[in-house]
Amino acid sequence: MKIAIIGGTSFIGQKLITVLNKKNIKIIATYKSASKIIKKTNIFWKKLDIRKNKKNYFKYLESPDVVVNLAWPDIPKYNLKAHYKTYNYQKKFNFNLIKNGLKNLIVMGTCYEYGKVNGLIKETHLAKPIIPYAISKLKLLTSIQHLKKKKDFKFTWLRPFFVYGHNKRRKTLYTLIKKLDKKNATNLNVNGSLIRDFLSVNLLCKIIKKIILLNQDIGILNVSSGKGISVKNFIIKHIKNKKNLNKINMKAKNPNSFEPKSFWGDNKKLNNYLLKFSKINASD
Repeated sequence: MKIAIIGGTSFIGQKLITVLNKKNIKIIATYKSASKIIKKTNIFWKKLDIRKNKKNYFKYLESPDVVVNLAWPDIPKYNLKAHYKTYNYQKKFNFNLIKNGLKNLIVMGTCYEYGKVNGLIKETHLAKPIIPYAISKLKLLTSIQHLKKKKDFKFTWLRPFFVYGHNKRRKTLYTLIKKLDKKNATNLNVNGSLIRDFLSVNLLCKIIKKIILLNQDIGILNVSSGKGISVKNFIIKHIKNKKNLNKINMKAKNPNSFEPKSFWGDNKKLNNYLLKFSKINASD
């Protein structure tokens, strides 16, 4: 099987490459900076900038069976208007892949597409994004859905919730907790009462691998734990030195005003597909 990963040097891309790196899978991963590539067996790197038009991206990526598109710049600067330009480039890129022969496209969306809503969120919930990043993602989803009416291809739109893990490039709640443990930070200000749906990057990539191997036309798919946990309890769970809890202000204001107070994903659809994967592999 031949899989192309767009955004192979990203936080999720690097972990996905590690999870997928098996003898029977050929990985074509794209990069912008050669210094960030992972040199492993069965991984073939291609330099890619979708702002520069190519006549045939599908051929350039060696005609893969599946493309997993993780690429999207300017994160976590969610309010930048540059996201609208990214949408235009992404639309042209994805359309080019399909029109030139791609049969299975998996694209990374965002839970922020749902907008400022509280509680358990299903895939059928009407999306009302309020920030440029999420608005642009939803526009891309809609454009690909329209293309499906004209072209025959399998399509999955992943909506991950709050992904955490060791991220060297971004400050996240998880990385800040680890900095406290390593004494690289003296304090931390958070809103401990917020309810979030946290998913480790390792589990996310294992799920994506199963979705790839299923090779089905899934549509919108929440990738979530299916339950909410308070930020306070998440911190307590992941901080090693409990004495460092005294350095954390749990009553700070959430700087992301576009986020609801309580927000988690319904994962029934996801679990149904994971069950299908288990049954198929059990019968092999």
